Amino acid sequence: MKVICTQENLKTGLVSVGRIISSSVSLPILSNVLLKTENGLLKISSTNLEIAVTTYVRCKVEEEGVVTVACKTLSDLVGSLPNKNITLETKETELSVETENYHTTIKTLPAEEFPLIPEVENVKNFSLSSQELKQALTQVVFAVSTNQTQPEISGVLFKTEGGVLKIAATDRYRLAEKKLNLSENPNLPHSLILPQKTIIELSRNIGTQEGQVQIAVNETQISFTLNNTQIVSRLIDGEYPPYEQIIPSEFTTTITTNRQALVNGLRAGGVFSQNNASVKVEYDSSAQALVLHTESGELGKSVVELPSRVEGQNGGLMVNFHYLLECLANLTAENVVIKVTNDSSPSLLTPENNDSYLYLVMPIKN
Repeated sequence: MKVICTQENLKTGLVSVGRIISSSVSLPILSNVLLKTENGLLKISSTNLEIAVTTYVRCKVEEEGVVTVACKTLSDLVGSLPNKNITLETKETELSVETENYHTTIKTLPAEEFPLIPEVENVKNFSLSSQELKQALTQVVFAVSTNQTQPEISGVLFKTEGGVLKIAATDRYRLAEKKLNLSENPNLPHSLILPQKTIIELSRNIGTQEGQVQIAVNETQISFTLNNTQIVSRLIDGEYPPYEQIIPSEFTTTITTNRQALVNGLRAGGVFSQNNASVKVEYDSSAQALVLHTESGELGKSVVELPSRVEGQNGGLMVNFHYLLECLANLTAENVVIKVTNDSSPSLLTPENNDSYLYLVMPIKN
């Protein structure tokens, strides 16, 4: 193999595939990337046996071929080279990397040892706007359970209902759900569960890219393709819990408040709530205020009063302020609406005038 490509293109390609790679003592080949010429491009692939990422880099192909080389070594080297044309050439068991005054060789492993990256066959296909999908993923992925003994909720749910795709995550203490309208009926399986790592990697790869993400699904795998990059992932086997059943349909109080003011208040109060992460939230319809109380016997206490529109009964409850901040940080609405029943029932948070997103939080019981 012999190809010539720019340092910038090669660096970008290696970054795209390199994040899923982890050092594997038992399978050293998993620390490598596969470089292969295909259709006049350089195809770069990586896998950790759960997720596979493939991207294509523009280049001049002088000799066809395939090779596998340590990803970190090649990435670190390319990242330190000047922004000039780089020549990659295989020479027996080494890969030659040359540009201007730099002449380097890296040890390689046989390409036959690299795991086969599966094709998603017998598929159902549909597409979504890249930025809408990324926003939806970032608004739910933080609520995924980290408890691996419950694999069903250690991933993100994709569920279709008519022309709507519901994307949801829960750890049983909170629940996030985002709805996306589909322009086509993909006739998908009723629900799919994707690993959290897949969702994170997909969001990173989308970045600021515009366009349509092409999605293909079969019984065990899903693939996402945007521009020159494809991510293939296994699906989590299992039945996602029927979370809709725990979403209350009625509330006694509705509070509308400024999102950024609430963020600032929670951060200020959180200084005095490091041990238990709790904040007492009081709401008063006569004062039209939302009041945040936090206290530490060692550090002190904080009271933050936020002018708000409070409709309904007065009351208060204890919540984990981290849970609220993680949600609020991923919203863009000027105001948010909080719906409360009592201090022992879940509360609902939504952006004002937007029913496509909801966030349910369980209270901390005294």
